[in-house]
Amino acid sequence: MNKECCIFGNGKSLEGFEFNTINRDKYDIIGTGMAFRYWDKIDWFPDIYVNVDQVVCRNPEVIEFVKQDKCSYYILSRSMLEVEKELNREKVFFLEDLLMFPQCSFRFARNWCSGTAAVISSLDRYKTLHFFGMDCDYVEFIPECKKNEDGTLTIERTPDNNPNYFFNDYQRAGDTYNVPNGTTIHMKSWEELSYIIEFINRMYPEHMVSATNYNSKESISEYFETKPLEVFSGEI
Repeated sequence: MNKECCIFGNGKSLEGFEFNTINRDKYDIIGTGMAFRYWDKIDWFPDIYVNVDQVVCRNPEVIEFVKQDKCSYYILSRSMLEVEKELNREKVFFLEDLLMFPQCSFRFARNWCSGTAAVISSLDRYKTLHFFGMDCDYVEFIPECKKNEDGTLTIERTPDNNPNYFFNDYQRAGDTYNVPNGTTIHMKSWEELSYIIEFINRMYPEHMVSATNYNSKESISEYFETKPLEVFSGEI
């Protein structure tokens, strides 16, 4: 049986989602960002982990999670090598390398975030894709963050209620990250991704890709067929 792929962002719409009920015989899982802080709590991990943010990939907890080897593959930014050079290179792939590989779907991309990078990484392997937690409704500057001189942001106090993510301590005190730029980066990358999938389906009909977004928010519905999140529960 050809497995389908569930690709998880980390938007607030996923709050309360029961990850452990997903049938792993039917679905492979791609997870992103700092969500391993939640996965550790429920002892559940994706098959593929994607984090291509050059700033966040330097976070010691991200590096430690990759070194724990709980996933089959990792797609990361090469910026991680500036902090940690001892990685399992049989399982770790770097976005910067994939962008230069002519047979990889990343050759079509000009804009990306970790969510769209996760989808692009799946295009050469899966024909049926399911998206979750791709809310793209970021509060750009939450009260618990401060802006640094280089334009990055740092969390000064772990939020009691983080409006951007499905669990409140997704970001913790000391985390440094980029301004989300939800409209100019995230939404733009989803728009571009819709064109990439459309192109693949026209040029390579033998590898027709079906992509569905599950979200009760408006989310990326402008670019992808979107169904309420609870609809997917019947498919688990």
